[in-house]
This record gives sequence, structure tokens and C-alpha cells, in this order.
Amino acid sequence: MSEEFLSPGRVPALRNLLFAVLGLAALLVVVALVLFAGDDRAGGVVTLVIAVVYGAMAWLSWRAVRTRSGSARRTVVLTAVVVIVLSVLLVKILVGLLTVIAGVGLLMVAFAPEREAP
Repeated sequence: MSEEFLSPGRVPALRNLLFAVLGLAALLVVVALVLFAGDDRAGGVVTLVIAVVYGAMAWLSWRAVRTRSGSARRTVVLTAVVVIVLSVLLVKILVGLLTVIAGVGLLMVAFAPEREAP
């Protein structure tokens, strides 16, 4: 099943989306630092924790896709769901919208049927 999921056409799209999630995690770290500097300690802590969770989940999924692990589909779907759910906490900042788009993109690539080459 993982061979079907990790087809040559799907792997680059998954890698790109997982790199996007890693980039969003880095952006969230910067936002957390800005929140800390602006005396919003609670918002900074929440944003920093979400950034760490995004980074860890995206890295684990990227590693599973890169090594063509049997659990790659499960980790990618779990990463997408976690990104979407935690994005609810980020609705006050615009990055929350970007993260939910990345999560939905991961789900779409994970569940979309593989197209036949012409």
C-alpha cells in the first residue's frame, strides 16, 4: 500500500508541502518572538508550542516519505490533521489561514487518486 501511496508523481508534491509546513513553523517562531517582545506572553507560548509541533510533525512525515516508510501515509495524514486542528488557535493572526491551507493541501495530495500518465 505504501508503494501505491509513494508513487513517483506524488512524492515531490508531498515533499514540497512538507517543506512549506516547515517554513510556516519557522515563521511561527518569529511571530512568537514578536509576541514575547510585545508583552503577550500567553500568545507567544501558544504560538511557539504550535510551531514546535508543526516542525516535529512535518519533519517526521518528510523523513517517512524520503525513506519510503510503510507508515508514510499515516504520518502525512496525521500531520495534515494536526496542522488543520491547531490552525484554529492561530485565527487571530493571518498565519493561521496559511497553515490551514497547507494542511488541506496535504490531505488532498494524500487522498487524491493517482493519475495515469498519458
